[in-house]
Amino acid sequence: MNKNFISYAVSHRGVVRELNEDAYIELNKYNIWVVADGMGGHEAGDFASQLVVDVIKAEVEELPASSISTEMLIKAIKSANTKLLEYSSDFLANKTAGTTVTVLFLKDNKYSAIWVGDSRIYLYRANGLLQLSRDHSQINDLIDEGLLTEQEAINHPLANVITRAVGVQNELSVDFVEGDLLTDDIFLLCSDGLTGELNDSEISIALGPKNIIDSGMALIHSTLVRGARDNVTFILVKNEKSDNSNDKTLTNNDLTVPLLLSK
Repeated sequence: MNKNFISYAVSHRGVVRELNEDAYIELNKYNIWVVADGMGGHEAGDFASQLVVDVIKAEVEELPASSISTEMLIKAIKSANTKLLEYSSDFLANKTAGTTVTVLFLKDNKYSAIWVGDSRIYLYRANGLLQLSRDHSQINDLIDEGLLTEQEAINHPLANVITRAVGVQNELSVDFVEGDLLTDDIFLLCSDGLTGELNDSEISIALGPKNIIDSGMALIHSTLVRGARDNVTFILVKNEKSDNSNDKTLTNNDLTVPLLLSK
């Protein structure tokens, strides 16, 4: 696997919550990074987020790095979904133990962003920030239906209501996007504790220096200063070098939304 990637992760309980229901893992050996956010208000949100992370890790480590694929990671998420439903049935009297999950996988100068729920994956390229994932939320559904504008969606009472999560339904649809990987690309995986406090413009400014440790410290500091009403977890991943020959002509035109796919 490519060894040109560096990552930096932060997970913080925040200022208000007593428990951190987020989980994450950096599988640098396989160029895989995962963030999960247990569903607040439900039973065992912290267990749910850790379980999906653990299942992905276990299934990845059973295979040689050359065999890892987007499809394999999606199957691992669906396996975690089954395990969470079984846990809910056996130990929680069928109460929901749910979690979001977002996964970044880098291989052969390609990226794959995989997700369920409203935890996000961003790409920072050519001083521009692009949200690769699309929240599975009631707010986004209302926007898609033309019933709400993006401006009206800010601070809307339905802002935290998600429409898809791991551990909620037997049939789980997992979305993903894929694209070319370029030198100096920075990816941000995060729970909504970050995006609930900072908007895209503020995130972009924090990523501007392109030193991901400095950027990470700026992100967590800004979030805590804002009050950090939720748990905050994020991973920054930077591609230090790529074999793609078109890197020298990189402009904001290279920052386009890839085709959304589901499995």
